[in-house]
Amino acid sequence: MRKRKKYYNSKGVLFASLITIFLVSGYFLFSNKTFQYCSNEKYLLGIPDSLPTISIDYNQYQKDILEEITIKLNRETCCKTHEFHLKLSTNETVNVTLFNHCKSCPIVCGGRLFTRVLINRDNQVLVNERPIANDSIPNYIHEFLKKPDTDYNYAENCLLNWDLTTNKEAIEQAFIGIQKGYQLYYEEIAQKKFGKPICELTKSEIKSIKREKSSIYLGVGYRILEPPPPPPIE
Repeated sequence: MRKRKKYYNSKGVLFASLITIFLVSGYFLFSNKTFQYCSNEKYLLGIPDSLPTISIDYNQYQKDILEEITIKLNRETCCKTHEFHLKLSTNETVNVTLFNHCKSCPIVCGGRLFTRVLINRDNQVLVNERPIANDSIPNYIHEFLKKPDTDYNYAENCLLNWDLTTNKEAIEQAFIGIQKGYQLYYEEIAQKKFGKPICELTKSEIKSIKREKSSIYLGVGYRILEPPPPPPIE
């Protein structure tokens, strides 16, 4: 009886070990898997395959991040707009836009409208200065896109800023959340108008629902100079 009990215990340990190996292997396999958008989604989200792909160290000073991007793109970025794929730690890529406004650039008064997303040093998300739950960015962007554009409700261009000490995972979740918000919007429109998902739409159907290009801007390289105050009244 003792030998039989020992045999079953050994068998149980072996089974548990195999399960553990499977789970650990699965974790590393799927955690590093790159998410792929279909061609229709790429078209609607503005993600051309021709763009360069780079990764950056988020926890640097502004000038160091801009220098790193300039070196990796191998292009002059001062006073220029550049699009590229930002590679995240999950191997997923997000299409972002950088406008590096240097001191030598012409003064911009006003400038384009943005939905401003900030990840502060406490890893809290603020959209247009209003705190929201970290996992609710997709829904906020989705809802913004369905409403008329105003100064505080303009989702065509999202400007993402973060603090020097912001957690890397929080920053990357914000990138993914914004892009997911665009995707949710188009998925809803596709279902309402044609009764099928984005990836099953024809070319003419896709073109009929595409709105003005939506972009995620890196706040690290963009600043807007307000117009000078009026002269004093004499």
